[in-house]
Order: sequence, then structure tokens, then C-alpha cells
Amino acid sequence: MAQHQIGFLFLAAGASTRMHGEDKLLKEIDGIPMLQRVLDEALKLNFPVFATVPAHDTERKLIISKTNAVSIEVENSDLGIGHSISTGLSETTKNLNLHSLAVCTSDLPGLRADSLRKLIKYYLKNPEMICRPVKLGNSKFGHPVIFPQKYFEELKLINGDKGARDIINRNEVNLNRFVTEDDSYFIDLDTPEDFLNWANQVS
Repeated sequence: MAQHQIGFLFLAAGASTRMHGEDKLLKEIDGIPMLQRVLDEALKLNFPVFATVPAHDTERKLIISKTNAVSIEVENSDLGIGHSISTGLSETTKNLNLHSLAVCTSDLPGLRADSLRKLIKYYLKNPEMICRPVKLGNSKFGHPVIFPQKYFEELKLINGDKGARDIINRNEVNLNRFVTEDDSYFIDLDTPEDFLNWANQVS
């Protein structure tokens, strides 16, 4: 079984319910679909990259196929982000012995390879602790969240829309906070207004 220190799991099986019929992950940022953009940045680090996708969603699968990321089909993706995480982790660990997994949403338009590299460098100082970006000054949590292997079995059991929040809360003493001013870990785009505001900020 192949061994890797860290793998990335991007969550791209959501329904974009707040986009009024559009798929936010297919909307272009600087001419590139947002999903492809974030996957390409993670792939620059030369770690395995996976992305969950609804089983019957052909458009997102096509976007992922344009990268070197591996798509993971999620049956019953409407069961929530927890189901997506547990399915994704179960699939990634079938053929890979990962020491840790960075779980990330796919709607972070500003996330760059350099940001991911800084987070991983910080995580590796205490690789037995869960690592999560925290915004300097207001304690806002961001993504990715990096989980050591010892939490994998718990992650495989989660379901619903809470994601891994309960696991993080139960292990508060083992949470290594990466405090940063870098907005790329925290700004996600969920609505048409979010996309408009983002475009205005970067123009």
C-alpha cells in the first residue's frame, strides 16, 4: 500500500442551494471554474488530492478530470457534508496509507498553494494534533482542517450537515490553532452576492 504523509480531500458534493439554480463550483474565477482552481493549487504541493462529487453529477466530474485530482463519487450526497467526508475518507484510505488528511471545502477562491504550504508547515510541528486556521482578531475558523490518522475512524462514522465539528469540539485540547491574517482560508462564496463582492474586491 502506497504511503503518503498528507492527502487532501476537497468537498465538492454539495448542492449549491443558495445560488438560485447556478452551480457555484462551476462559476469561473479569473476564467477558471472555482473547483478546478482550488484543486490545481493543492496539486502544486505534490500530495495526493481527492474531491468528492455527487454520483450523478457529470459537470463537476468533467472539471475534476481536467486536473490530476481523483474524484470520489458520493451516493446520496444530499445526506450532508458529514456523509461526504466519511465516504471520501473511506475511499482515500483503501489504497493509500495516509498519515494525515487535510479536509477542505471547494469554495475558497483565494486559496493558494503558498497558503496550503504554510498551514502544513505549521501542522507538522505538532502532527498529533488537529490543525485548523483561525483568523487573527476574531477567532473565525477556516479551512483546510488537518486530521492526524488517529482520528480517521471517527471521521468515517460522521454524517449529517455538521461535518467534523463534533470531533473538533470533543478534542478541543488537541486543537492546534494556526492563527493568521490570511483571508484565503476564510472567505468562501455561497451566493451570487458573494461572487459579486469577491469580484469587486479583486478588481
